[in-house]
Amino acid sequence: MDDSDNLKRILEQADDAFEKGNWEDAVDYYSQAYSIKQTFSINQGLAAALLNQKNADQAESVILDYFNYYLSDPEAAKLAVDIVVENNDYLLANQMIHFYDENKLSTIQKNFVDEFKARVKLSEERHNRSFKPKMSVITKQISTIVTMNVVDQIQLIRSLREFDKDNYLECVKLLLQNPLLHPLLKSEVLENVFKLGVDEELNISFYGENKTCNPARLKPIMSTDVYLAMCDELEKILIDSENQVQLENLRSELSLYAAMVYPFGSEIIKDPSLWTKVFLLRYGLLDESQVGESSERTDVENWIKRLDSLINSFQQ
Repeated sequence: MDDSDNLKRILEQADDAFEKGNWEDAVDYYSQAYSIKQTFSINQGLAAALLNQKNADQAESVILDYFNYYLSDPEAAKLAVDIVVENNDYLLANQMIHFYDENKLSTIQKNFVDEFKARVKLSEERHNRSFKPKMSVITKQISTIVTMNVVDQIQLIRSLREFDKDNYLECVKLLLQNPLLHPLLKSEVLENVFKLGVDEELNISFYGENKTCNPARLKPIMSTDVYLAMCDELEKILIDSENQVQLENLRSELSLYAAMVYPFGSEIIKDPSLWTKVFLLRYGLLDESQVGESSERTDVENWIKRLDSLINSFQQ
């Protein structure tokens, strides 16, 4: 039996289990199918089965693989709303609302968005009544977050997703002003408030400097000028490479540098082309003659060494 026949058989079993309300088997079969071939249709089946299994957190992780598709497909959008609200992820819910406010899609009706907004508001109010004591504890922990190990810091910031927009923003302000918080965590929360549509000046401690930025004027990390310029240089240098996995891995590493200096990337990565060349030099993908010696190169090497050290400390 070839893969296509095997996939068809598994999907028939998944659909049958779903129709019978056998959620455990449905999740199992859709998971098997998804491991064979990742498609939007299979993703929806797996997400819906997980939601019916009362596993909204895992369902949300699944839909993120195709989230832009969910936002624009009317039936899939309903499933996404059910999952996000059931998971009490008000950060993502409010980001979706901002997206719909900014992007008028022909496939998404205004009454759907209005009902979604009302549903989120009601859900937030109900959740806050029982969640308030825990919210107070989490807010206090934010002030001492750097005394925790990295895993606990990530989990603490993850718990903020249950906060309503105003309380989330107050915690983000504390995080951004913390001079000891890891830059990757700062870039994560800053990109989140950008997706919320926050339009106000925020204070941020950035490598020893106190700076300000307005999230509404930012771009997502992967759309920043410095990241795109480094990727352009990467593809220009490795234009003859047929190793797409290697290229994707290199882009991923460059995205870490872009995140580490977000949102002031151009102040650090002043010459994206040189940064990319120095980056490739250490992998033996360029030789010294293609980079040359200069004070600018020394400055780039020092920054890369500093950022690598911080990245390594985060990943340990």
